Amino acid sequence: MENAIAVNNQSTNAVVSPAATEVVTPSIDIRGMNANVLTEDTSTFDEVFEVEGEEKPAQAAQHNQPTQAEQDKAVRVQAILDKVKLEKSKANTGLVQYERKLSVEAATVDSTAIAPKERKEYVAAFKAGVEKTARSTLEMCRVVYEAEQSLDKFQFKTFCEEVGLKDYSSTVRKFSAIGRVYPRFIQYVDQLPASWTNIYLITQIPADAFEECLAKGYALNKLTGSKLDELVKSTKDINKIEEPLCFDSKNSGYVFAKLLFTKKPDDTDWRAMEKALAEISARLPIKFVINKEAGEFVKARREQRYEQIKRNAKDVDLKPDLWDLGAEANAVYKVAERTATQTEKAVITV
Repeated sequence: MENAIAVNNQSTNAVVSPAATEVVTPSIDIRGMNANVLTEDTSTFDEVFEVEGEEKPAQAAQHNQPTQAEQDKAVRVQAILDKVKLEKSKANTGLVQYERKLSVEAATVDSTAIAPKERKEYVAAFKAGVEKTARSTLEMCRVVYEAEQSLDKFQFKTFCEEVGLKDYSSTVRKFSAIGRVYPRFIQYVDQLPASWTNIYLITQIPADAFEECLAKGYALNKLTGSKLDELVKSTKDINKIEEPLCFDSKNSGYVFAKLLFTKKPDDTDWRAMEKALAEISARLPIKFVINKEAGEFVKARREQRYEQIKRNAKDVDLKPDLWDLGAEANAVYKVAERTATQTEKAVITV
């Protein structure tokens, strides 16, 4: 009886109401969700997927016409995609992408209203500008000339430094030459060229050629470069060889030549060059200024080689009397023939 009751109880417990067996599953309507995860935009599920057999509402036809905001967003998205594509292409190729930039001229927009003039007016305005430039050049050079004549050497050097010049430069020398003829040239400033270098060349032509140009009414700015060179050469004093040379105040000498290796030099070439230049300097008033950086390289290489010799010859005494001092020195420094002992079985001859 107890068993029957137990079975009945078990069967009673096993009978579960249908409501109890029903699992509550939360329903999710993905049709109303935003599909950003799939499309990376704000399109809805209906806009991205089509369900077979379903008729879309009539309002869906309106979505075919994008709004202005959607168009702007599409432009921004496309710009981002283009930028990513460009960065990927740079990473793949490894090439630097150069971007052409606008020059000041190209970036300048001239909005000034230009009042049209006749050709004669433009010619007169241009010549007035040239004359103004020539006058300014004469006045500037006159200041340099007067400063050189009135100041002592130290004060004149300081003056040149303060105006951005070097007292020993050819520019100052030419400025002074132009300033010297200021009283003569200022009368014909309308005939002078604008460039101060050409004005200097006119100061170097023969005086009679200058007077002839003025007498015949030939404008000084009409003298061609070849004609100026021809006239200037006729006034050169061939006894002043140093005149065309530049003076190097730092090394106290006139620069007259440039020393060149005609091939890539090695240690032997460098040593031969040093010996040859040392002999020339001993015979003539010449000073050779070797490139400082290259000289430091050669010095470091010599020290390195000396250290290597000491490491490779640990048990051998360095014997200066066996060193090769060159053909000239060896001829003076006579070394007798050295014969080693019978145990060494070696003969050393220098």
